[in-house]
Amino acid sequence: MRSRTLAGLAGLAGLAAGCSNPQSFVILLLQSATPASITGVEQVQVVVSKASGPMRTLTYPASDLTIPTDASVAGMGTLSVSFSGDETGDVKFDVTAVGPPSCLRGSGTAIITLKKGATVEGLVLLVPGPTCTLADGGAGDGGDKVFPGCDPARPVCSGGQTCQVNCATMINACTASGTGAPWATCQSNADCAPGSQCFDYSSLGCGTKVCLRFCDSDLDCGGPGDAGGGPGSFCRDPVSCGTSTTAYHTCSASCDPTAAAAAAGGSGCPAGLACVLPASLDHVACACPEQTRTKPEGAACAGTNECAPGLICEQTCRAVCRCDLDKGACTAANDCPTAGTTCTPLTGEMLYGVCL
Repeated sequence: MRSRTLAGLAGLAGLAAGCSNPQSFVILLLQSATPASITGVEQVQVVVSKASGPMRTLTYPASDLTIPTDASVAGMGTLSVSFSGDETGDVKFDVTAVGPPSCLRGSGTAIITLKKGATVEGLVLLVPGPTCTLADGGAGDGGDKVFPGCDPARPVCSGGQTCQVNCATMINACTASGTGAPWATCQSNADCAPGSQCFDYSSLGCGTKVCLRFCDSDLDCGGPGDAGGGPGSFCRDPVSCGTSTTAYHTCSASCDPTAAAAAAGGSGCPAGLACVLPASLDHVACACPEQTRTKPEGAACAGTNECAPGLICEQTCRAVCRCDLDKGACTAANDCPTAGTTCTPLTGEMLYGVCL
């Protein structure tokens, strides 16, 4: 049995799930799956799970660690993971190695059979990751980034946790969650329910933070008639890290962009955000309102960003209304706030129109 410790890592043994005796141990031997060693590793993450569900996520700091091509060579390191004495059966270990600049160096998976009171050794072959600069903006990466670790839309994390997309480490990791529903305000991921994450809108022009639900398709989001009061929620909004786009998406808001909703304060968006109609999309979105959105209905305008929430620019600021287009005409009850105006279809829109 090898007894060497992993060069550059400290405090790796004794990470127990409990204190029952006798304890069982799994010794993970890390090896590059290619003829080239994996260099520059600064952190190793191990997600431990069984068929019944996740057990825990372990993070080990390193210092310029090199993972060799042969686990039997002298100086090969080990990760020691301990379990309570009543744990047996197949255990899955998802291992990722990360190094600067916040980039995946390698990842691999091993399934090892745990034996009660015994020490079992298992080899984990790590496939080298891409050379990337996502933390620095990601110019020229080519393609949406898929991070190792848990699936944000289908998190397999222990109770009370959610799966976060971590732009700094380029690893999706389980972290403490809360009870906040989609579009609830938050301060951290610990405020958001599993399957969602706290996103900060500061870079978009306002300081609002909200819980957003991850999704793989529209089926993961709320349909028409949901509590948001809008057309429903759609799997549309990409998650970005700097100027690069990841492969992950969040559900859009089901808010109400009409002038009537804005006047009543019932758009369905969190405080600090306004319900808007994105250009050329038959959807709605909660967005940071531009400070220029001050002009009232009937005021001359050069763009919608000059008109108050609930209005769009059609040479003058005009009220947004519910249309429900059918056979070229609006069929919804006329909710235009100004007498003598009626809801008229907008180009490219089915749900909403403009009061003319």
